[in-house]
Amino acid sequence: MYRSTEPELEDELSSLMEALVRTDLEAEAEEYTPAATGPLFDVACNGCAAGQCVACQSGACTACPVAGGGCRRIVFDAVVEAIKLARSTADKVDAATATSADSRNKEQKETARLYRFFFCHDPSWFISWAGGPSGATVSTRLRAVANELDGGRRLLFECRAQGGCNAFTIPGVHSTVFLCPPFWATQGLAGLPEVNRRAGTIIHEMLHNLYDLDDSRRFNNPAQPTPRRFDAHCYEVFLLRANGYGGDPTDVAACGQAPCEVF
Repeated sequence: MYRSTEPELEDELSSLMEALVRTDLEAEAEEYTPAATGPLFDVACNGCAAGQCVACQSGACTACPVAGGGCRRIVFDAVVEAIKLARSTADKVDAATATSADSRNKEQKETARLYRFFFCHDPSWFISWAGGPSGATVSTRLRAVANELDGGRRLLFECRAQGGCNAFTIPGVHSTVFLCPPFWATQGLAGLPEVNRRAGTIIHEMLHNLYDLDDSRRFNNPAQPTPRRFDAHCYEVFLLRANGYGGDPTDVAACGQAPCEVF
């Protein structure tokens, strides 16, 4: 007896189409799923332990000053802490900015107090050229720093011999931070653990990298010093203090030398 196979073929075709749809959706989900984030960086120092550093391309690298040559671990810990500090501070500034002065809670009042101390005005102060409150500019910059450190770009940290600073950048070289001997040293500053101090330094230098915040003008051109909201020293000490840590006295003094903005 003749038996029609059309229903079976239709069922098989339907099952096949469902499988293909599932496969396409899974492939599309994989294509558009954001890549895992995390710090992406290399360290260029001489004399590192195996796997810790890349070859020095500049020819100016100095030796890794960490016992056992473990420079990468020190940098990694500092970068991870920098991401946390930058995002935490941005959240604090946004909360204080969005809340009227008479409605702020204890933490928001303290954030606003520190903001006024280091930047000379309340975070809610409207900046005409920015089209919004002062705090929004600061928090946006800090979040950008955190995002770039958290896998947004591949960075190079290079050991250098300069002893008068913790670190420095070179204008136009936007993915490199040069680390000086004081960065690695145990400085023992009051209320400031070494990992947080190093994290603050990295944020400071990333502000130079991303925004060219030129806090050197006070030294190179004293007649036209950089205002505080454009000074990386002020950002560094503010974010450390806003998170309950002590500040580097050098940054406090440097920020205090910068003028307040005139609106």
